[in-house]
Parts: sequence; C-alpha cells; structure tokens
Amino acid sequence: MSVIVAAIMYLFIPALLVFLCQKFQILDKIGVVVLSFGLGILLSASLDFSSWIDPQSLTELQTNLSEIAIALALPMLVFSIDVKHSLKMAGDTMKSMAVALVSVMLISFLGALLFSGQLNNIWQIAGMSVGAYTGGGPNMAAIKTAIDADQAIFVTMTTYDILLSALYLIFVMTIAKPLFGLLLRPFQETHDTQDGGVHESSDHHDKFSHLADETANSYKVLADVKTMPQTLKVLLISACCVGGAKLIAGLFPASMSSAVIIIAITSLGLGASFIPYVRQLANSFQLGMYLILVFCFTMGTMTDTSIITNLNLDLFAYIGFILLGSLVLQAMICKLMNIDTDTFLITSSAAIMSVPFIPVIAGALKNREIIIPGFAAAILGYVIGNYLGIAVAYATRSMLGG
Repeated sequence: MSVIVAAIMYLFIPALLVFLCQKFQILDKIGVVVLSFGLGILLSASLDFSSWIDPQSLTELQTNLSEIAIALALPMLVFSIDVKHSLKMAGDTMKSMAVALVSVMLISFLGALLFSGQLNNIWQIAGMSVGAYTGGGPNMAAIKTAIDADQAIFVTMTTYDILLSALYLIFVMTIAKPLFGLLLRPFQETHDTQDGGVHESSDHHDKFSHLADETANSYKVLADVKTMPQTLKVLLISACCVGGAKLIAGLFPASMSSAVIIIAITSLGLGASFIPYVRQLANSFQLGMYLILVFCFTMGTMTDTSIITNLNLDLFAYIGFILLGSLVLQAMICKLMNIDTDTFLITSSAAIMSVPFIPVIAGALKNREIIIPGFAAAILGYVIGNYLGIAVAYATRSMLGG
C-alpha cells in the first residue's frame, strides 16, 4: 500500500461512516464521531499496517494528517458562531474550569502520597501529570524539560496517557452525560432579561440554528454543488489562519511552538468570526466537523493497543487514579456550585483532553453552543499548565523529601 492510498483511506473512511449513519438509524444514534474514533482503534488492534506500508512512512502520514486536519478544523468550527452571544455563557464555564484545574492538582498530589512507595521519582510523575491534564501533551513535555525528568518515565507516561485518554474520551462521549446527569442539573438555554430573570431565548436558537442538525444528514451540504465555492473559500481562509499561526509561533522558542500554534489558530479563527462575510459563508461548521472525523479516525489508528502487555501497573494505576479521581472531585464541587452537566463535562475535557477535542466532546454531548466557552477554558489550561505542573512537582518533592 502506497502512502497516497493510505492517505485516501484516512480521508474517506469517515465519509463512508457518514453514509452508513445516514442509511442506518441505529448507527446514527451511536454517532459518527464515536464510530470514527472506535473504528480507528479497532483497525489498530486487528490489522498490521506495517505489512502494507513502511512503519516510519505510516507514522509520518498519521501524524501529519491528524495535525493538518485539526489545525484546519479549529478555525472553521468558530467562523459561523456568534462569539459575543456564546461568551455570555462563559461565567459558569470559567468557574468549572478553575474547579477542574484544582481537582487535577489535588488528586495528583494525593496520588503521589499514596503511590510514593511504589514509584520512583514520583514527584516528576506528579508534575508531568498535572501538565498533561491541565494543558496537554506540550505542557507535559515542557515540564519534563523544566524539572529534568527521567526520559524513560516520560516515554512510558506518554504511552499510557494515549490509552487512558482514549478510554476517558469514549466514556465522556457515551455514558458520562446520563451518569453525571443524576447528580448535576441539565444545561439550560437562557439569557438575562431586563427584570433580572432568565427565560429561554428564541434569539439563542436563531443564532445557532445552522448547528441544530446533530445527525449524519448535516454533512449532506458538503456535497451541494451550489455552495461549493463558499466551501472552498472557508478552506482557504482557514488555511490562512493556520499559516498566520505558524508565523506567530516562529516568534517564540521551539519548546512553546505547539501551544502557541493552537492558541494562535483559535484566536485568528475567533477574530475572523467577527467579520460578517466570513460568518455568513456556508458549510464552515460542517466542513470543520468532517475534518474532526478525520482527526478522530486517524488518532484511533495511532493507538498502540499492545501496551496492555508488560504494563507498569503502578504507573498505569496512578495515571488512572488522576483521571477518575479528578473527575469525581470536580463533579462533587460542581454540584455544590450548581454547575450543569454539560459545562462540567466540557471543562473536564478541556483540562484532560485540551483544545482539539472540545468540538468532539461538544458534538457528542449534542450541545455545540458550549464550544466557544470550552475553547476559552482549554486555552486557559494551556497557558497556566506549565506553571501548575512545575509547582506541583516541586511541592511534592519537598513534601516527600525526594
């Protein structure tokens, strides 16, 4: 199999899943996002791609395709959204994100105390975990450099993080909402009135009516020949945002490149959404969501399922403890603060999974209105993740005398 054939497969298998979801209602109920990610993991576990294509070439293709897909998708997803209207909902989101960050820090520190006798250099693990689960992979790598962490620990943590984060993502996209809905109140579409009360806003529905179709049928507009020129313009403007972001990232140290690029792409996309011409272009959200499907499928095929053998059970358990413990602690505090289920889940995902997965989670929750607040929360995690991780690392070392 050539690289070109493999690239075509990655780009068009999600289209096949969309088609099948349009034909079979039971698949559509599962959701094309979940199916794309799940099929990728299934293929990774059942097929040996290295027998068809050079492993190095395949890894480069997967990495490049996933990075390009998510980079182009991020601006598209916000082009058509009324940012001012969306940010009115950001109050609870920022509160919930603050709770998520504190929860990760506390559980990481508590876990370090519990696992200190089983894991060497637990203070390094705690610091890098906080970086990974308040910001993202770039933060974990930056903290590794900052605290001169052991390379072997970093590589192992990265491998386990991929599997556990995949399990977390599947959980959040499937049963998390009904499960935590038993504890937290549902999301409400409201706006302030002149008398200080709240009521459901018809204006709110109008502003998001183009996002209302949650089924696979929403992707049919991408095949509409009449709107094809506008779709191409969306792609071009998004590419300009990505190019601009790379130029901005060039002004910063290489260690900050990934985080700066994501922040800059999102910021440029938000800026473009204030331009009426860009906001009114057809199909921007749908094209962005299709690229998200490509991203999910590609990431699924990159999951190394062989890591379930020869596990470092203590390290695996510690990382799992952070994911589960921080989720439960955040939910309990959100209950006390009367924060709704969707806001809780989007901010937990913003901390654990970071910016690229916000539209994935929002789509799975069938609440795309929380994308902008979710982006803001995830960017906050990127910005302060390094500080939080380094602080926890040295606090843990001081406490344990390591």
